[in-house]
Amino acid sequence: MELSPSSENSSNLGLMHNALECSPTALTLKYTNKDSVPSTTILNKLLCCFGPLIESKTELLVKTNGVRVVFQKRCDAENAVTHVGKYRFGSSLQSFRLKILPQKPKKGTGKRGMKSKKESSFVHDVYAV
Repeated sequence: MELSPSSENSSNLGLMHNALECSPTALTLKYTNKDSVPSTTILNKLLCCFGPLIESKTELLVKTNGVRVVFQKRCDAENAVTHVGKYRFGSSLQSFRLKILPQKPKKGTGKRGMKSKKESSFVHDVYAV
């Protein structure tokens, strides 16, 4: 007996892949000390060349000596990560991570807008060497 995916399942996988590609994705950079953390303005200017950002979501993470920049699309964030690894954005860069964020919540997502157990986000950690 030969098993093959149904066209409906293949279509669903394609839609899920497209949704992930278009999902906003956060790039979080962690530095060894707070004095080395670049300003949000500088990071927005440096990273916007990789693709559109959601600048209102760029934020300093004071407790962790980090900064988070959110790209509108995952592929742009992945491209930026390639360059972060290559140029390191300063010698005190300790690590960086990508996190795919959920699309805008749909109405009726559950109690108080919390995501359901079926929803998840993808996180990819990379440590600078």
